[in-house]
Amino acid sequence: MNLCLRPCQQVVGPAEYGHEVERVLEFLRSDGQSLEGAIANSRDRLSEQMQFEEAARQHKRLEKVQDVLKLRDELARDIDRLHGVAILPSAAPSAVELWFVAGGHLQAPARLGFEVEEGKPVSLDQKLRDLLATLTPQQGSMRERQESLALIARWYYSTWRDGEWLAFDDFTAIPYRKLVNAISRVAHGVVAEPQP
Repeated sequence: MNLCLRPCQQVVGPAEYGHEVERVLEFLRSDGQSLEGAIANSRDRLSEQMQFEEAARQHKRLEKVQDVLKLRDELARDIDRLHGVAILPSAAPSAVELWFVAGGHLQAPARLGFEVEEGKPVSLDQKLRDLLATLTPQQGSMRERQESLALIARWYYSTWRDGEWLAFDDFTAIPYRKLVNAISRVAHGVVAEPQP
């Protein structure tokens, strides 16, 4: 309460409010590093100038920012950098369903089976690499993106969630080992605790 700049009541002008919006966007883009760094630098500078009371206030402020950053989860990121995969049990035997998300857009599901080919098992890592080589992330309209995000959030934050979510920074840097482990857990019905 009482922290809003109240642009609707014209307490601040458009330029000042625009500056604050830009600071928030930079905070989100940098995963909080922009504000953390500025506060830490201010605290250190005040400490060097022997203004210890103000340095202590800045330190408290830094702790509050760090506490807020600890609350975020894997979905709390810039929408254009929201990449990942939901690994879900499949109705088909010996398979899982992979729902990839690229830039906040939900892709068509891909079924990954564990069947043996030509009498020999194929490594899960190789199957994943082959599957991802054929995946071309599709971008939909803004409305489709909003619907995708609503579906992802409803599943991710639900108490009945089955399967696992694995976030990654880019489709060129998929953590295959983590993905193989997550697929194995889902295939065997082992539920991993969500990461904070």
